[in-house]
Amino acid sequence: MVLVYYGNQFAKKDKIVDVLKKMNVSYIEIGEEDLDYTLGELLEKEKSSINFESDREIFLYFCDMDVNTITKIDEALKAKGIHVLHKAVRTDTNIGWKLVDLLDHIEAEASYFKKREKLRNLVSHPDQVLLSTNEKYQSLMVMCFELLEETDVPEKMYDTAIQLIENFPKVEQ
Repeated sequence: MVLVYYGNQFAKKDKIVDVLKKMNVSYIEIGEEDLDYTLGELLEKEKSSINFESDREIFLYFCDMDVNTITKIDEALKAKGIHVLHKAVRTDTNIGWKLVDLLDHIEAEASYFKKREKLRNLVSHPDQVLLSTNEKYQSLMVMCFELLEETDVPEKMYDTAIQLIENFPKVEQ
């Protein structure tokens, strides 16, 4: 079973439904009016009236499906040009969450990892001139690299590190 929240991808509804039907995957479409229901309650719903576009990303919630099936669904959607970044698998914990809380959590998590990846990219592609001529820049790169090696780093620290690298003076006064 898959809960499908189209979010800002409502125009791709037919393609998504086509993939799920071809793969014999049962699904329930959910929309904005379902935000205050728990995932458990939504899995019990028979039908939902779907609002059109929202400002959120598309979201798929997989219930009692193995990893191979989820991967095949994801690959089939990608083949149709649909890249679903926000997904979750049913857990004993999240089944009791409200849809809005899970969506907020996943969006926050995606933002965190996007910033982490941006910092990794900045550290992996430093300004070569500054790296070879500026000790402060060298130190900044080392600190940022070490930050990426840590776990449970607050998102604000990634923000600060990114800002320091992006705003590092190209020519010292």
